[in-house]
Amino acid sequence: MKQPLQFYLIADLHYFDNALGAEGEAYEARSLTDQKCIAETGAIIDSAFARLAADTQTNIILIAGDMTFNGEAASHRAMIGKLEMLRAAGKKIYMITGNHDGDNMPYAFAGEARILVEETTRAQLPGLYYEYGLRDAIAVDEQRRCYVAQVGEGVRLLGINYFLGKKNSGMEAVMDWIVEQIENANAQGELIFGMMHVPLLPGSPILAGEGDAKIKDWKDIATRLADARLPLMFTGHMHMQSVNKLTTPAGNFIFDICTGALAGGPCAMRKVTIDNNWVMRIESSTVEDFDWDKNGMTAQEYFQWRFNRKIDHEIFEYLKKLGIKKNGPIAALVRKNPLFPFAIDLVRNIFYGDQPYTRDTHEYARAMRLLAQLWPIVWAAEQTLGHKNALFRDIPALTASLIGKERKVDYNAMICLRHGSISELKNSK
Repeated sequence: MKQPLQFYLIADLHYFDNALGAEGEAYEARSLTDQKCIAETGAIIDSAFARLAADTQTNIILIAGDMTFNGEAASHRAMIGKLEMLRAAGKKIYMITGNHDGDNMPYAFAGEARILVEETTRAQLPGLYYEYGLRDAIAVDEQRRCYVAQVGEGVRLLGINYFLGKKNSGMEAVMDWIVEQIENANAQGELIFGMMHVPLLPGSPILAGEGDAKIKDWKDIATRLADARLPLMFTGHMHMQSVNKLTTPAGNFIFDICTGALAGGPCAMRKVTIDNNWVMRIESSTVEDFDWDKNGMTAQEYFQWRFNRKIDHEIFEYLKKLGIKKNGPIAALVRKNPLFPFAIDLVRNIFYGDQPYTRDTHEYARAMRLLAQLWPIVWAAEQTLGHKNALFRDIPALTASLIGKERKVDYNAMICLRHGSISELKNSK
């Protein structure tokens, strides 16, 4: 009997080389708008990589793109140095790049200014990261440098270089090649699964209308991949923990397993085990600590504080359009309302996964009552924001759509890749 395949999966490292400059007013303003860390990324990655290196039973690591903050050449060079430390510890690394890794006019921070720094072009990326997937490929698409690698006995990885940028680069040009690789693996009785940076499926109903939250023409492409018998795609990009499934009219299925950004909340790592019967166990964990002044907070408290701060900022950016000043008396009343912390939790938990506020909870009932009590403000928000985004035309309905009928399984799961069943993996470490 062959050994089960075991590997780690991480995504969205967004490493930034602090020697370029990561301080001052411009840095603080940028940091306020982001759930991911910037200056802290080196410390976070070092902590995560130390943990990966220490697991001597799991020697394969998959990385689903966005290696750097914005494609700084210095960040890529330093990131490769960190990958080489993992290889020195006996790890085999398979990765793809993401939309933040090239052609992005990267910048650093100094005082009130953003300063352009040496960039990396997308054309340079296959050469820079050749050792981490392409070198050992059994098939390569020369146009996009997508590849297939034999990651275990009877198991293949399909690495797809799909990215979003100024030019939305869809999958149409490589779909025939991708389907051919899936069919080749199936004909030989081998399991094949995919890895791509941008999600194949929206991670939440609210994200179905967001252009960069999933690939272009996602329903058609997901259906074609599922009907070709690709059961699984690992993704990143959205910085969220989510497990989603599409079933086609023909009765076939495909799962999208999106992993939260390593660079900030929820700061996730997934350990995946696939046995001989194609039953997959997913166990998720996080960085417990990293070498940074976190103002007395734990790592998870720090990540949550960063995320809450971003949501608070965005809420008041919306309210500003209604004429409500962030530090004014109406804003103070908004912050005192019980709906406000609930709203922050609700948004954060969309990205953190395992949404706890299901429709049978007290928090959900209270939120809907408060929305009814605040109908003048809700109505004004619908009128102001609804014409730009149809999702905001009915805010109570939008709120309801964010809360599932039952708790989702986004962290620890047992999935049968032959039949498409999924259940929560209990008592996972």
